[in-house]
Amino acid sequence: MFLKITPAVQKRLNKYLKQPALKVLLNFDDGVGLYSKVQATCSLEVNFNLIIVNSSADLTDFDSQVNTSMGSFLIKGYSKEFLDEENRLFLTKFGSLCLTGDRTGLIANNLPIIDLSQTTEKPKIGLEPIDEIAN
Repeated sequence: MFLKITPAVQKRLNKYLKQPALKVLLNFDDGVGLYSKVQATCSLEVNFNLIIVNSSADLTDFDSQVNTSMGSFLIKGYSKEFLDEENRLFLTKFGSLCLTGDRTGLIANNLPIIDLSQTTEKPKIGLEPIDEIAN
């Protein structure tokens, strides 16, 4: 599995990857782990984001990696099922990051870059409260 990162996206990520203590997480935002903001969902949406973390980050859920044009990014192993063998990360004409696969096509059309590289404690992303269902 490979993720081709276009030069425009590489330019955005270079400031992080020049620092050897930082890691990039290609996070499947599915409600699992410290870095996921969403709760379980029944929709067919696939949400990914790029999270920059330092050496003190808890990487328990990131048990696999994907090779990229910029080195390896850590991922949750089971999230590979949403990626193709050949993938591409590029900037749209509006400046957002877009992830596509060679067979699937569009995987995620707006990947945010979340910089937690200065964080020394557990991330404060956390789950958002949901409405209780009245009985």
